[in-house]
Amino acid sequence: MNINRLLEIEEGYRAKPYLDSLGFPTVGIGKRIGPKGADLSDYQFAVSKSIAYAWLEEEVEIVEHALNSYRWFNKLDDDRKTILLSMGYQLGVAGLLGFKRMIEAIEIEDWEWAAYEAKDSLWYKQTAHRAARHVAVMLGHSIDTVYRNF
Repeated sequence: MNINRLLEIEEGYRAKPYLDSLGFPTVGIGKRIGPKGADLSDYQFAVSKSIAYAWLEEEVEIVEHALNSYRWFNKLDDDRKTILLSMGYQLGVAGLLGFKRMIEAIEIEDWEWAAYEAKDSLWYKQTAHRAARHVAVMLGHSIDTVYRNF
């Protein structure tokens, strides 16, 4: 499964702006478009799926470019890279890099520790189902198996 498909599953697609779970105006495939608590009446437009995918691809390229500068990311298999790209898309690169102990665990390929650190986070509490799927892949389950029902 490629990152674009995974993010469409996790983020969904919405043509019209909405408030995400944290109260940020969002549109397309999880594209944040304004400050927390902004009035949705300030966003009177719709985004086609092709535009949403263009935004998605551009943002994924930015995240991937940033992560490619880390050795620990480059040595991962494709499934784990996809999961970390998803986390980087959702949390921003800085947010992902804030998982310092999880990254330490990834560097030494201690997947149980990495999973523990991922679970011991606000991210996991706020997006439990998504995070649980991500952790399953981090633990070595095939991304296609974890996401087969979507």
